[in-house]
Amino acid sequence: MTVWHELHTGVVHPWLCDQFGHLNVRNYAVLFNEAQFFAYARAGFPQSVALKYGGHGVAAIGRTTFIKELPAGSLIKIDGGMVASSTKTFTFLLRMFNEETGELHATFECLEVFFNPDTRSSIPIPDELRPVLENQIKNGESISLKSELPRSIKPASNWVETHTGVCFPWHCDQFHHMNVRWYAHFFDDGMFHLWPKLKVNWKAMEELGLHTVTASTTTYFQKEVQAGGLFKIEGGVIECGNKSVTFSQRMINVETSEIHASQSVTEVFFNPDTRRAAPIPTDLKEIIQNNLAS
Repeated sequence: MTVWHELHTGVVHPWLCDQFGHLNVRNYAVLFNEAQFFAYARAGFPQSVALKYGGHGVAAIGRTTFIKELPAGSLIKIDGGMVASSTKTFTFLLRMFNEETGELHATFECLEVFFNPDTRSSIPIPDELRPVLENQIKNGESISLKSELPRSIKPASNWVETHTGVCFPWHCDQFHHMNVRWYAHFFDDGMFHLWPKLKVNWKAMEELGLHTVTASTTTYFQKEVQAGGLFKIEGGVIECGNKSVTFSQRMINVETSEIHASQSVTEVFFNPDTRRAAPIPTDLKEIIQNNLAS
């Protein structure tokens, strides 16, 4: 069960859209992250209160499911609530709707860890906050989650470097590490580069009247990135179906080789005229499967 709270409203401006005419993956992450900060406040313990008990929430796993595209000009609203908790974690479910049509466009499930900013490690949720959590979880509307959030990605047999970057201070939030939205930003850049790295060029897809869109992402935040951190993104094919391809990506510290984050991504071949999923052309499927086998 959960108590639903209205968390955020927004507009899909043209500068939030990609070349395919709809809200880009990274900007779903921006809007959901804005809403996530409000989720704590609406639940009765904003971050300012949590800090009085020695900690605050940080994202550990986030799964976004993209249900229906959002073109420029769309008005969106996000609601959400806490759906589970454990000794050290809270799980939230957020939903993005079209304000005018009422249609559900995306969902975001997030497992957050109670985090001590001094030790930079997880700690148990204080007993004083338990009544607030129980009020959110045991009251309200009955819900059923899609499935338990998985705890890791499947490793690729052939990792390809797709992107490099620097964590600048403006990528960091008030907790002094890279904010969630920027992981989505850099992983999405990596995905755009991964296709041609695998010899499946965007121009070739365009000539066939197709391109790919993201159906879902699950991101694992493993070790925080702080200002000045140098990282690279690697990706590889995990599974190829008739219309979709699943990839794994990872963000690696260039200097220490530590993995900061990893992501599972499912992309669907998409016909921009019908705005529907389409079968993967035979010649492209063969190239993808060759990358899977290598």
